[in-house]
Amino acid sequence: MKRQEQKKKDASEGASTGTECRAEFIFYGRNQRSELRSVEVLGDYACDFRRPDWAHRWSDWNFGQNPYLNLFLCAKHAREFGLM
Repeated sequence: MKRQEQKKKDASEGASTGTECRAEFIFYGRNQRSELRSVEVLGDYACDFRRPDWAHRWSDWNFGQNPYLNLFLCAKHAREFGLM
């Protein structure tokens, strides 16, 4: 019985850790004609920083290689990357 309770506790702690990094803002794709802007996320999405392909996504977005790529970031990571 105690083992099941411990598993449930561990799972709930892991879930709360994972929800700490939720997307709060959408940063639209960059292009030469528009300035950096963001809007608040209305749904429940994970922060893109947690994606396994984050480095590639950031490179594409930051250098404007994909003008249609939008980033979903939490405020903490948006600040770390100079977007806020």
